[in-house]
Amino acid sequence: MKKIKALYKKIFLLPLVKLLIKLNITPNLITILSFIIALFAFIAYKNGVFWLGGIILFFSSILDTFDGEIARQTNRVTKFGGFLDSTLDRVNEFLIYLGLFVYYYHRMDYVLYWILFALFGSLMVSYTRARGEGIGISPQVGLFERFVRLLFLIIGSFLGPEIMVYVLIIIAAGTFITALQRIFYLLNNSKSVD
Repeated sequence: MKKIKALYKKIFLLPLVKLLIKLNITPNLITILSFIIALFAFIAYKNGVFWLGGIILFFSSILDTFDGEIARQTNRVTKFGGFLDSTLDRVNEFLIYLGLFVYYYHRMDYVLYWILFALFGSLMVSYTRARGEGIGISPQVGLFERFVRLLFLIIGSFLGPEIMVYVLIIIAAGTFITALQRIFYLLNNSKSVD
C-alpha cells in the first residue's frame, strides 16, 4: 500500500499540486471543493446511478489529497486547515453512505443495517486515530483506513447495486477489525506513555 501511495504521489499528485500552487489555489479551497463534489456523489448514489457516483467519488477523493500537500509545500499548514480537512472528510463519507441509504431504503431494507455498520466502523477508525494522536500515540495500524474504504466504494460503484451490498459488508467487517486493532495498539503502547 505504501508503494502505491508513493508512486501516486510522484507521478500524479506532485505535478498537479505544483500547477495548483501556480494558480494560487489555497488548501482550504481544495477542501471545500472536495466537499461540494461529494454532494454530487450523494445525488448520484441516491438516484441509483452508481457508476456516476463512483466517478465523482474518485475525483473527490483525488482532490482531497491535494489540500495537505499544497499546505505543506506553501507553508500554509494551520491547525484550522487540518481541522477543516478532517471534519469535511467525515462529512463527505457520511454523504456517500447517506446516498446509499436513500437508494436502498424500501428496495433492499436489510442493506440499511450494513450501511450503518460501515458508517459506524468508518467513523470509529477515524476516531480511534484522532484520539490516539490526542494522547501522543499515532495508531496507524489496520487495513481499512480511508483510502482503502474509498477504493472499495469506488470499485463497488462500478459493479452495481447488487455487488455493492457485499462491498458494504466487507467495509463494515474491515473497519470493525481495524478499529479494534487501533484500540489494542493504543492499549499496548499507552503503558509506556502513562
